[in-house]
Amino acid sequence: MRTEQEPHWIELIISVEKSCAEAVADWIMEQGSSGIAEEPDSENSGRVILKGYLENDTGAEVAVAEIGRRLAGVPGLFGCGLPDMQVRGLQDEDWNKKWKSFFQPISITERLVIKPSWRDYHARPGEVIIELFPGMAFGTGTHPSTRMCLRAIDELVSQLPSQARMLDVGTGSGILAIAGAKLGLGDVVGTDIDHTAVRVARKNAEANRVGERIVFTTDGLGKIAGVFELVVANILPHILIDLRDALVEHTAGKGYVVLSGILTEKAANVQAAFEEKLGFVRRLEDEQWCSLIFSRRHDDFQHATAGD
Repeated sequence: MRTEQEPHWIELIISVEKSCAEAVADWIMEQGSSGIAEEPDSENSGRVILKGYLENDTGAEVAVAEIGRRLAGVPGLFGCGLPDMQVRGLQDEDWNKKWKSFFQPISITERLVIKPSWRDYHARPGEVIIELFPGMAFGTGTHPSTRMCLRAIDELVSQLPSQARMLDVGTGSGILAIAGAKLGLGDVVGTDIDHTAVRVARKNAEANRVGERIVFTTDGLGKIAGVFELVVANILPHILIDLRDALVEHTAGKGYVVLSGILTEKAANVQAAFEEKLGFVRRLEDEQWCSLIFSRRHDDFQHATAGD
């Protein structure tokens, strides 16, 4: 039992190489972190600082030990340098101030704005507001990979047919699926292997009044029926490559595929793999990250099949 003097929350401060940050963030979330914030590491431009928060209950010591164990395996698993973790206690008031101070309204494009649920924001005419209670930095618009996906969705919506369908793979907080729905797309499906993420995504969609237009599921791509005019996947590069054929199969003729979560140094391998199946459209860059946009070469596939 925690005494009155003991901190209510445990803050984890982890310095990690950028290429490993998303995986480490997932581990922290799996151990019960109520959220993750990411900021630059002022001492090393190749690293970022992840901050996670655990309730200081009976399971906290085990959770911190498990995160430490996984961090020790990062060099062998990913080829990254060993992350550095600091642990300290926070009282409720300190935690609320720290956590909420990371998030301000963000203008992603001329019309798309992401707003934390506790912030006031007066929308200008024509702006589309997405309101979120942040559960992880990779799904709040603060991370470059998320920002680029949102920009790509906003750009491509006008090029898609009326009531085009969208598939969001690795939906996280649901921010990309919600953006698609609020920007006018038809049926939207968001999938994630994390049950907690799917639960949070549903709540965020309901808060944005698009809950009835989005289906969130933990089903794998093999269980998702139909094709989509827009397929978005914001996940790790090696997983993108592993899922290539399934992503292409779920893309409608002349549809688009947006890939993100890719460090610029790993982009060439991802681009080469997908160019075997899709037409390359263009590349977006934000800090050390990039997104790749492809289109389904419908006519090319038809000709290739006829010639086999």
